[in-house]
Amino acid sequence: MENILYLGGPNIASEIYNHEYANARICGSEKWRKALGKFLRQPHFIVWDNGDLITHEVMGGLKNVYAIGAGMIASLTNESATSKSVYFAHCTSEMIFITHLLSENPEKLAGPLLADTYVTLLKGRNAWYGQKLAKGELSLDMGDIVKGKGTIQGVSAVKAYLSQRSQ
Repeated sequence: MENILYLGGPNIASEIYNHEYANARICGSEKWRKALGKFLRQPHFIVWDNGDLITHEVMGGLKNVYAIGAGMIASLTNESATSKSVYFAHCTSEMIFITHLLSENPEKLAGPLLADTYVTLLKGRNAWYGQKLAKGELSLDMGDIVKGKGTIQGVSAVKAYLSQRSQ
């Protein structure tokens, strides 16, 4: 575990590429994360560090699953702010429950971890995928790699969970 790190948002890759202001968090052993965080930091890209690798890794996968649902909700409700906020509340409640199952002292779902979930539900390839599914423009049998978008991590996360569950 001391050589494993997690680098996550809150950010959208295309916005980082365009030098828009963004944040990231690097999690894991202090041995590597402090130096790597300092190395990655730029005037427009702030990197926070945190030792709670498990919570951030699990939430990094779950947020992508939730983002597909958020895209579907947005599409099916004509971007209803109330519907999206109710869905967000349910997602965060479930995330808190899951982190308490997995870690003795999970990080609170606040700050960069909450912001990463929020930005992923608002914008990103997983939310885009959910919108396209809801509109019938894509189907699940098309797989988790979409030309021009890359891997839809929410689909991959569900597949990984199901494969572990069946073992």
